[in-house]
Amino acid sequence: MGRLSPLTTISTTLKNIKIPYPTEGVIRSAQINDTVTPENSVQLAINMNFDRVGGIMTRPGIATLATQRAGSITSLATLNIQGGVKKLFSQVGTDISVWTGTVWSSVRTTTVSTKARFSQFLNYLYMVNGTDALQASNGGAFSAVAGFVPTTTMPVGNFINSGFDGRIWIANAVNDALYYSDIVQFTPPSTYSITYNASNFIKNLSPEDGESITGLFRVPRALLVFKQNHIFRVYSASNVDPYPAYNVGTYSQESIVQAKDGLYFHHSSGFYKFNYDGQPTEISRRVIDFVKAIPRANYENIVGIYDGFDSVKWSVGPITVEGVTYDNCQMRYSISTQVWTIYDYDVNAITALVRFDDGTTIEQVAGTSVGKIVKLDSGTDDLGQPISYELIDRWRSYTEMYSHAKSISGIMVSSENAGGARLHYQNEKSPPNQWQYIDTVSDQYDALFPNANTDDFNASRFRLEGTTTGTPVLIHGFELLSIQDKGLDQN
Repeated sequence: MGRLSPLTTISTTLKNIKIPYPTEGVIRSAQINDTVTPENSVQLAINMNFDRVGGIMTRPGIATLATQRAGSITSLATLNIQGGVKKLFSQVGTDISVWTGTVWSSVRTTTVSTKARFSQFLNYLYMVNGTDALQASNGGAFSAVAGFVPTTTMPVGNFINSGFDGRIWIANAVNDALYYSDIVQFTPPSTYSITYNASNFIKNLSPEDGESITGLFRVPRALLVFKQNHIFRVYSASNVDPYPAYNVGTYSQESIVQAKDGLYFHHSSGFYKFNYDGQPTEISRRVIDFVKAIPRANYENIVGIYDGFDSVKWSVGPITVEGVTYDNCQMRYSISTQVWTIYDYDVNAITALVRFDDGTTIEQVAGTSVGKIVKLDSGTDDLGQPISYELIDRWRSYTEMYSHAKSISGIMVSSENAGGARLHYQNEKSPPNQWQYIDTVSDQYDALFPNANTDDFNASRFRLEGTTTGTPVLIHGFELLSIQDKGLDQN
């Protein structure tokens, strides 16, 4: 009997291979090649999350919160008055209005339509917009007094923080200056006195960097002053870092989000977590190609929000990744599990986000480019439109040898409410974004495709996509009923 050729192999059949549960969430091949990516990860999840560990579920929907306004929502703010009165404010152009529960009531007309920013101090909401004088509202019309007794008008600014060190702080991006009031005096039961001295300012924070102030945020023991690529710490009116404390910053005040375990923000290099006693730490390497796909023109418009439970979300505008455009992309990070997923809402661009406690529920409120005021994570559709979802698994060889040719002849999809979802696959020879159809998932708990056959491959991956308007879709997992290992691929 002659000797076997070194290239001769014997075909074997393997059965009942379970694809691991994706407890690691999305890990893009742009960061780690699929040959070494954890087996329990996926390549992409659109409008799905991993909040139920071991399962993959479609996200909640969007519902209307208040009547639509006539124009793009530039900013949102809330006021929580002691005693239970709670107000939601919105800006459209030069109009600032408050929601009465039934209609929007105008409370201020500004001279410019630039973004207004707000900060609550005691029972008043203070507002700056870079041009108009500081004014405050106690739920009604804004005014220069509004229950306070300012003896000197503070300079105008683009950013405001009230309460740190007992003062009101205003940052002017053009002048690169940080102004502060004297310590606010309080005379019971309701009189407050704000005074400002012309010498009350901190100017030229690192003037050699050519950057502007982009945000203010109070943390324990310090007021953080953000620039595009630096962060300074202000400990008091007379104690300021002479040099940047950190070498990353943000382009958007609204990207800075305070969550249960610290501060989060966007920088051109990624998304960061900031612990009050440490250094900012990048958290977005797993989805780095999505980060890089955010257009520079969008940086100043990125808005973020904490859901109040376990996730931080940033709406980053339209982006294109691997030839696919996500028109209203929101990047979602789960704090406890440190996993990412991508949402793409079927509404107009989200331009503002804020958490609003109306006394009954705490909502994640979003304003859109056409004036809609909606609440996130509410209902099972996007204002009546179906939620489209997509799950793309990582590339897999299913055996230890990538060089072996294989084919699959049976698949099982374990799911709930996924009837109508379409299952596709790619192999290593498939063109980008071209998928071969396998079958459609039935409404059974376990959808069996015993006659599903694939072409020979060295590595392949699955894609499941569909739409839903009802009970969320839950994917429990995938199993290969039969896979044939044909040995060394000699083609």
